[in-house]
Amino acid sequence: MTFPEKSNPSRSIPSAKPMQNLKIYYRGSFLLIAEKPAGLPVHATLDPHRKNFADLVQAQEKLPYLRLVNRLDLDTTGLVVFCTDPEKNKDADEILSQAEKKYLCIVNGIPREKSFREECFLKDGKGRVTAVRSGGKKAITDFKILSTNVAENISILEATLITGRRHQIRFQIAQAGFPILGETVYIPNDFRIKKSVPIPNRSLLHSYLLKFKTEEGIDNSVTSTLPDDFQRYLNFFPGISLPD
Repeated sequence: MTFPEKSNPSRSIPSAKPMQNLKIYYRGSFLLIAEKPAGLPVHATLDPHRKNFADLVQAQEKLPYLRLVNRLDLDTTGLVVFCTDPEKNKDADEILSQAEKKYLCIVNGIPREKSFREECFLKDGKGRVTAVRSGGKKAITDFKILSTNVAENISILEATLITGRRHQIRFQIAQAGFPILGETVYIPNDFRIKKSVPIPNRSLLHSYLLKFKTEEGIDNSVTSTLPDDFQRYLNFFPGISLPD
């Protein structure tokens, strides 16, 4: 499946709101886990005046050193992992590679299978990724339906990352025929959604749950609070139980 170059002109990209107190879920001897809001770049951009999440966290926590261990797209909300010790970068990477990483997304359509896996090779391009037969990086995601709304033809899915490639969840679920609600890049040419479902101002993808071993090897888990815009769409799924 290929996706058109043009994005949806009816949707505006949210701008970053002024930051108050950024939520810190975990701070250990060299790991820090914080919650990224929508519309805020996770790291510095070409615009030196544009705020970014990493710099804001570093300033708030008064840290002499801070390195991103994972990254989220501009619109994606939720858990971001940092390393606070330059001598522990490899340890931080290893902890995250062994961690269980779960996302939530609301998608257009209803998959046939309750649980399914998507695999492909992804290659980076300008502003997007593409699936290739060679020269790309293996991308694997496990998806599970948490709830559906047949009348509105939408579903809420749990996505578990097996690998961590750029745009991995967004691309793979769209390629399967179920683009995320609010997605503007990975949309099939002839795709239509029901007019009764409000179009969000961003792609409804949230980094929700991280199960990991602490620096001391103790099992731990962090669950991120759903942002208000995502929470409102749960009204389409009465009685839903979110993973823990």
